[in-house]
Amino acid sequence: MVILRAVNSVDATSATVEEVPYEVLFKIRDRIFSEVKGVNRVLFDLSTKPVATIEYE
Repeated sequence: MVILRAVNSVDATSATVEEVPYEVLFKIRDRIFSEVKGVNRVLFDLSTKPVATIEYE
């Protein structure tokens, strides 16, 4: 599984989710599936900070 997350942060204490057009997400998904062995799922994380952290734990 691969999780994509596009956030914008100035101070690392808060972050907003950046919009990524579906066309771009589909291209990213297709490249991951064709170039990374063993990946069977690509997810887009919409969590903001807070409540989530910027780094995925």
